[in-house]
Amino acid sequence: MTPSRRRVLLGSAAGLLGLGVLGACSDAAPPAAPAPGPTTTAPPTTTGARPVYAGDQRGVALCAAVSALAASLYSGAVVAAGEGRLGQVPGVVTAFLAGAGAQHTEHAAAWNTLLTAAGLPAVTGSPLAVETDRRAVLGRAAAPTDLLALAVDVEAMTGGTVLARAGEFTDAGAATLAATLAPVAAMHGATAAFLLGRPTGATPTAAGAPLGLDALTL
Repeated sequence: MTPSRRRVLLGSAAGLLGLGVLGACSDAAPPAAPAPGPTTTAPPTTTGARPVYAGDQRGVALCAAVSALAASLYSGAVVAAGEGRLGQVPGVVTAFLAGAGAQHTEHAAAWNTLLTAAGLPAVTGSPLAVETDRRAVLGRAAAPTDLLALAVDVEAMTGGTVLARAGEFTDAGAATLAATLAPVAAMHGATAAFLLGRPTGATPTAAGAPLGLDALTL
């Protein structure tokens, strides 16, 4: 893509986002699940042993971890954009990265609320087998388009993982949350593709493949 075309597309995208693309994503995201009522049983504590998640709770833990990884990668992308080593990053790109990251943080919190309501510990960090590889991709970014390509993969990975779990959950609350959040990732991915100048969509790389339960290292 020529520089002039990229400036035109990014300028158009700025107007699009100004009309509420991220706002639409925010509208689609559900409020955090209500906290469980008072109970006399304290949540289980761990003394160095890793928590064990089984059944639906393992799928919920995976979704919490992948949402947390997405949020962390976007946070790192915003920092990289501000450091100047990627050249001049348009404000609309930084705004997209920050907004999408904030929503993934909310999504991770919603998944963790389901775990704590079931008496299990929340997932901390992003305990995934792919974490190192995904962070390495961010570390190799050298231009704003690299950050947007990363976003395409992040949203494909996150949305695909959540959508797959939606068809497996037997718990109605977990299934509903998955079915509600998967479209948010799709909207994020479409926005990243538009900013890349590919309004008909961008094809994710292998790094955008959905994660299976075996990707969770807990």
